[in-house]
Amino acid sequence: MTMTATEIAQELVRIPSVNPAYDSASPGEGAVVDWLENWGRSNGLEPGRQPCLEGRDNINFTLSHGDGPHLLFNGHTDTVSVAGMTIDPFSGDIRDGRLWGRGATDMKGPLAGMLATLLRLRSRDDWSGSLTVSCVVDEEYKYRGILSLLDANEPWDFAVVGEPTGMRVVRGCKGSCRFTIHTEGRAAHSSEPQHGANAIVGMAKAIPPMAEFFADGLSRFTREGFGPSTGSIGLIEGGSGINIVPDRCSIAIDIRTVPGQDWRDTLSELESHVRERCGDLGAVKLIFDEPSHFSPSFETDADHPLVKTAQALADDGEPEVVPFGCDGSKIAARDIPTIVLGPGHIDQAHTKDEYLDVKELEQGAAAYEALAVALLNR
Repeated sequence: MTMTATEIAQELVRIPSVNPAYDSASPGEGAVVDWLENWGRSNGLEPGRQPCLEGRDNINFTLSHGDGPHLLFNGHTDTVSVAGMTIDPFSGDIRDGRLWGRGATDMKGPLAGMLATLLRLRSRDDWSGSLTVSCVVDEEYKYRGILSLLDANEPWDFAVVGEPTGMRVVRGCKGSCRFTIHTEGRAAHSSEPQHGANAIVGMAKAIPPMAEFFADGLSRFTREGFGPSTGSIGLIEGGSGINIVPDRCSIAIDIRTVPGQDWRDTLSELESHVRERCGDLGAVKLIFDEPSHFSPSFETDADHPLVKTAQALADDGEPEVVPFGCDGSKIAARDIPTIVLGPGHIDQAHTKDEYLDVKELEQGAAAYEALAVALLNR
């Protein structure tokens, strides 16, 4: 018997696949990819398994029916940590019309809707072309799964990424640039602080001009619909003991970029602004690291046929842009027209009691099917 999107989603949620970046004890996505491989074979779909990271493979399925465009449905198999959850993260239970567990919304539910579309299209004759559903690793950390997939394949004609958007058509998202700033001083006994150079005090002088740049400098970079570029200090660490003058302090920064903004120029401006305004740091050195992570922004024109076709089916206001990032921007960077569309809501992702409304999940699966047929036509 063909599984429904809800039944597929239940099985996926029940298999832990926490990204090892958030839990060093987690083996990653291997077990869920094994399940997907078996599921595909049992349904007559030939799996394409692609090694990506150690023990962590991408897997995809392609269904073809005559000549026509090639459409990509993309989803990811990793989740964030389950720490602090107040429900069983891997129960896959359905209660009160909701599927509960880690990844139900982000994004095993949307991925299940895409996989169910493959099964539904096999019984239809009113489409022509190919549909690939890719299930990639590492979306929650460094996007290495989607980058490996793109490197190994010819470009698709269209792409739909299944993040939770409440089934509203999203045609763009902000980018992100993450990096660390350090102050380096000189350690000394706290009873004689004059013999040291306090790295935390140095950082305290550097933070106000950073905040000033976030508020004023970044606001110059804006794009209609996206709003301004933003910046945030998310982590701070310094010192090794209360009785030791700290010789090092670090902060981690996340800047969200908009289309048309050059992140290299932005970081150069930030560094110049901070160095000019933080005053004399004495023996403390201020060091800006190269970014450890960069994800581009993307924007698909509102008049593009992909957007117009999806919007006609959604019939729910104008297409949107969002501040969060996803695999979509990496796909769009390869000149593949891309939208983000999926059941569920982003404010329910990563939560302590993550869930997805079952009715919305099945409606999402039906919408994916209708969109595939509309795009893959003679």
